[in-house]
Amino acid sequence: MRARRDAGHNVGGLPYEIFNFLGSSFTRQRGEIEADGKKCNLCKKCEFECRRHAIYIDKKCKIWTLYPNRCNLCLQCVRVCSANALKVV
Repeated sequence: MRARRDAGHNVGGLPYEIFNFLGSSFTRQRGEIEADGKKCNLCKKCEFECRRHAIYIDKKCKIWTLYPNRCNLCLQCVRVCSANALKVV
């Protein structure tokens, strides 16, 4: 389908008003999981519970890493954390 430039259409053939409405309703603001370094005891429960492998814990270096592009915010890691070190920001 070819777009008409003078009729207020975008490349996809939908009017700009409809496209902007649909685009705003499908995009949602995502939060991010944050770990409190003082509370975290590096037990690795959250790493084992994460099905998307978004959390990596290195006990030797004492590093907690979250890969936000893998995380889908299922919050299972927050539920399983016994030290209450994880929260959604």
